[in-house]
Amino acid sequence: MHSPLGIDLDSLIDHLPGMAFRCLNDKELTIQYASKGSVEILGYEPHELIETKAFRKMVHKDDLARNSKVLNRLSIQSPKYRLIYRVKTADGRNKWVCEEGVALFSKSGEMKYVEGLITDITDHKIIELELQQENIRLKSSLGQRYQLEQLIGKSEQMQNLYDLILKLAEKGSSVVITGESGTGKELAAHAIHSLSKRSQKSFIPVNCGAIPENLLEREFFGHCKGSFSGATADTPGYFQLANEGTLFLDEVGEISLDFQIKLLRGLDGIGYTPIGGKKLLKSDFRLICATNRDLKQLVRQGKMREDFYYRINVVPVKMPPLRKRIGDIPLLIDHFLQESRDKTTSIKDMPTTLRLRMETYSWPGNVRQLKNVIDRYLTLGSLQLEEVMPIKNFNADSVPETQQNLELAQNVENFESKLIRSALEQCHWRKGDTASLLGITMRTLQRKIKKYKIH
Repeated sequence: MHSPLGIDLDSLIDHLPGMAFRCLNDKELTIQYASKGSVEILGYEPHELIETKAFRKMVHKDDLARNSKVLNRLSIQSPKYRLIYRVKTADGRNKWVCEEGVALFSKSGEMKYVEGLITDITDHKIIELELQQENIRLKSSLGQRYQLEQLIGKSEQMQNLYDLILKLAEKGSSVVITGESGTGKELAAHAIHSLSKRSQKSFIPVNCGAIPENLLEREFFGHCKGSFSGATADTPGYFQLANEGTLFLDEVGEISLDFQIKLLRGLDGIGYTPIGGKKLLKSDFRLICATNRDLKQLVRQGKMREDFYYRINVVPVKMPPLRKRIGDIPLLIDHFLQESRDKTTSIKDMPTTLRLRMETYSWPGNVRQLKNVIDRYLTLGSLQLEEVMPIKNFNADSVPETQQNLELAQNVENFESKLIRSALEQCHWRKGDTASLLGITMRTLQRKIKKYKIH
């Protein structure tokens, strides 16, 4: 077959990157013509397709209905179409193909044929599917990180904590979270619960140090109607309330030795009995405990049973104090200021001098104390610094020293050089963060670094 210009059209078609074809518009889409590209696309010679194969039988069953729907919509006014689907090749493999074609109609408007070009897009489709899966994974990861949003920080200590929380969320082991007061132990416990399979069930927080000894059994195990004066109804305890969820015991080191024995029976699956009840009950919950005390020392002192210690402390989690992650202080300040923007306060930021002082303070009360100071500043519009941040708690290593024998200008330069170096180290040598911390432009910071030969 030649064109008016003398071009060999058969040769041209056979060299197309795909399979040119024509099908009858019958039930099986019988192939009338196929180019030599059929070998590469489907593994069949053209004559094999024309003689023995109906194209419809080669299309993946899950794609047939969608393809038919597109073809049935074609008309004389709109005859072009594009399909993406799977076909089964001669060796039994599935390939993704793209079919672009046009429908041919009779004068009466009846569709007689479809013809076009089929190309192999398997590699592209695999990449697309992989990207979709990666997108799903990233969305899942972002969802997980969203659950951690209250645990603010980019420091290495916090990144390690995030990773540990994500691992623990997948497990069911008992956890003890240790750390100083104000480090966010309950936030970490809630994050583990929120990311776990139990997230749709209850998270029951209990402050063990706030419950009188004579009420512990009633609070944990519940009571039955009539078991004591004022017991007008059956009341569930923490064990029952936490069933299928998470029981969080804060200040677990305050539980008495006598009650530790009773807790162990419930924790070990033996069960518990509500006050005034006769039936032994069981509860399925994940146990997370928290304390700012040294539990091993309590065991040595005879204030905690060793078997109780090992039952609750399967996986320990250590919350870092704020003074050990001072690089996170600017993030925390910004976070608490951002929270304030939704409240009725006219103050939206704080002076650089106040920020710098906050970033060199040791914060013995940790994040809770920092938030308290920021809330006070936003409420009053000012701070008595010595009252809220006593000078004795400042990190002496972060305050540059001066030398008495030098001129004022030289002392100022020494002070500035040491201050910049300290800020760079605090920000892990990230110049953008350092400039923000110091309240200067990036250009000024670079000029100062060059001037003082800071490396």
